[in-house]
Amino acid sequence: MLPPNPCHRTSRTARAWFARVAAALVAGALAFLVPVTSTTAQTLSVRMAAKNFAGAQVLSQAYGQALASRGSHVTFSDAVGATEVVFPAVQSGTFDAYADYQGTLLTYLGGRPTSNSAKTHAALVAKLRGTGLTVSDAAPAVDVNGFFVTRRTARKLHLSKVSDLRRVAPRLTIGAPPECTRRPLCLGDASQRAYGLQFGDVVPIDPNGPDTERALATGVVDVAVLFTGSSVIPRDAVLLRDDKGLQPADNPVLVLRESMATPGTLRVANKVSAAITTAVYNAMSLAVSRDERDPTEVAARFLAEHSLP
Repeated sequence: MLPPNPCHRTSRTARAWFARVAAALVAGALAFLVPVTSTTAQTLSVRMAAKNFAGAQVLSQAYGQALASRGSHVTFSDAVGATEVVFPAVQSGTFDAYADYQGTLLTYLGGRPTSNSAKTHAALVAKLRGTGLTVSDAAPAVDVNGFFVTRRTARKLHLSKVSDLRRVAPRLTIGAPPECTRRPLCLGDASQRAYGLQFGDVVPIDPNGPDTERALATGVVDVAVLFTGSSVIPRDAVLLRDDKGLQPADNPVLVLRESMATPGTLRVANKVSAAITTAVYNAMSLAVSRDERDPTEVAARFLAEHSLP
């Protein structure tokens, strides 16, 4: 007599045995797959760029190092250029992220920033929709263009506010970043509408400060554009009041490609932003521009001191 055909009939014991084997195989497969999926989700390769002055360089290092400490693979490209250079490079995929300033970036994108940080940030987020890029929360720090003169010049020409420059500008030389004449918030169109400053000469100069300090002291320039939160400010310099309210809420933000903006990445970036007050930002910037310390080292110390991320 032939045994029963297993394809037609299976005993209760056999069925139970097959069920146990199938369950074990599924469990084994899941145990193998879960760690791989988790590791892949946590590993991010980020090409971090930096603008071409001390404050921006140390910010990009701070954000980048914080992401690296949470498992991302981060490479840095330092002093790539101004917003006009770096933003298109990130948008095109040459880089993945960089630190910028929300008022400056919003102006570059054709928006109108205000002195209100929250409103400026909301306007920037809206302006970035459809570009493939987004931003972190804004830091409390503010860094804007400032028009500086020596105390002697201020007394001699009776200067206390930016609008006072209009009557004497044709006789004066101003030192400013190379892109200043094109920047609406420096000497470009918005500035001209607000102040109408037509200087006798415009000298391209390092925005970090040391060269400007010498230029003001020696009379090479009569007026200098410096960043209020990150440049080396000459001891004898006077900041002219922005009486027309030209300068916006220019708080630092991390700009990044949307493909990089995972909840974990934004959580880390937002923690870094929250710790960057104007005092902290100024100290980091001056450590680089005045004390000639490496931005990598300065950013690492900042993260350690604030237990970040």
